[in-house]
Amino acid sequence: MTSGGPSVAIIGGGIAGLVCAARLSQLGLTDTKVFDTGKRAPGGRCSSRFISIGGKLHVFDHAVQFFTVSDLRFAKIVSFLHSKKAVKVWPGKIVKLKKGAEPVQVKDVQAFVGTRGMQSIPETLSSLVHVEGNTWVNHVLWDAVVKKWKVDNHGWFDYLVVAHNGKCADRLMADCGAPQIHNLLRVKFGPVLSPKTDIMQLCSLWVLLMAFSKNIELCFDGAFVEHTDISWIGNNTSKYKADNDLECWTVISTRTFGAKHKVPQENIPPSKEKEVTNSLLNAFAEVTGLGRKSIMPCFTKVQLWGAANPLNVLQREDCVFQASHNVGICGDWLVSPCIEGAAVSGLALAEVIGRHVRGERRDVGLKTHLAPLEAEAIGAFPTNKSLLFNPGKP
Repeated sequence: MTSGGPSVAIIGGGIAGLVCAARLSQLGLTDTKVFDTGKRAPGGRCSSRFISIGGKLHVFDHAVQFFTVSDLRFAKIVSFLHSKKAVKVWPGKIVKLKKGAEPVQVKDVQAFVGTRGMQSIPETLSSLVHVEGNTWVNHVLWDAVVKKWKVDNHGWFDYLVVAHNGKCADRLMADCGAPQIHNLLRVKFGPVLSPKTDIMQLCSLWVLLMAFSKNIELCFDGAFVEHTDISWIGNNTSKYKADNDLECWTVISTRTFGAKHKVPQENIPPSKEKEVTNSLLNAFAEVTGLGRKSIMPCFTKVQLWGAANPLNVLQREDCVFQASHNVGICGDWLVSPCIEGAAVSGLALAEVIGRHVRGERRDVGLKTHLAPLEAEAIGAFPTNKSLLFNPGKP
């Protein structure tokens, strides 16, 4: 790839950052670098674990479970991903489930997943852009004289894009010379949105990956769960039609459970891992009616998704941009906490930067406010019946 146009540094290699970079390249801004902390691959919450059990690799989606399409801009991206064999329609049966009641099928939802786990989506997008993986950016600074951004020891850039949120983004932008941008990235955590808050609030969720050596014979592939401890259960083996002798499931906790058991996710005590695993297994057995003694997984792995999903979103704008400082923000929390929201936000910011390069000096989103959002604990699934489509025919 040859360099072209002003240089852009994108901090965060999730869907928003990757889509923003790809669109910038289409607009002629090819001197763009995406800095991502992922040790395995970029993708942020849209990622998968490939775990060897009994000598075979098994795929587990441990954050984003599936996505829907309701925006025409995103539909074009999905069509492209489908052409690259990175996504497929998931025909699995998705239900609403609660203890003692028959499962109720969720209808009018066209669900999409990756083809090799959700990870295939960022893998395909990252092939279009320059990604600096396993890279932490600890410090950025706006120089008002040269009108450029100093990004750690990675050099100077004409534009800066913040494509992630949480404590790291809050801390990174605290003393960067752009206080209006930092103000929007301030964050706090909790399972219930604080009244009249003007700060982004994120929840924490525990995720249990588990495998069984026999079919546990449930009549659905994924379930939104009404329970105090778990909000979702999903059959990865069914989702990916894996030809193996294990059945692999993902269990995601409720926000309340996540807050109750929150610990530093970089250093989870073994006793807490055991406690959370047992609690989520018990809840899984209870809500499915299988009984705890009848489900004996041959593999379990638990992890804390510390900065899971936002409980509030920015109003009216799909991205944020401060024209005087050549800096912007994109992410699902600006639109809707889902893959579509992230992609739409990344597209919008790329378009704004493209117009800025061509001479338009206009701020975007700096004066908007955060508004409460009602969504599932594991994210939003916007639907639009008119957009049920064949991804192979954009």
